[in-house]
Amino acid sequence: MNNKYYSAPQQRVASFVMALVGHEATGLTSIDIAKAARASSAEATKTLDNLMACGWVEKHPTNSKTYRLSAMFSQIANTIQVGLRSAVLQLDQDQSNFNRLY
Repeated sequence: MNNKYYSAPQQRVASFVMALVGHEATGLTSIDIAKAARASSAEATKTLDNLMACGWVEKHPTNSKTYRLSAMFSQIANTIQVGLRSAVLQLDQDQSNFNRLY
């Protein structure tokens, strides 16, 4: 990537999050996550520790060797949906208001 603001560590965080999407039921091991994100095991350890510290990732409750996205991601998705629904309702109301004949 040629963007002067590109940051490999930040891209790695995004890769880890995307690797974990869809594995909430079983989780993934740090080795599996590292492979999916094309990262070393040392980078996996650091990145997972940081993601856990900010509450984005947690150890799976039934298998402490695996990780999964935390419930925070569902909460974020729900908040986005509520915001989008509100925006659609507001646009519908605006359209209705502008279409009134006086």
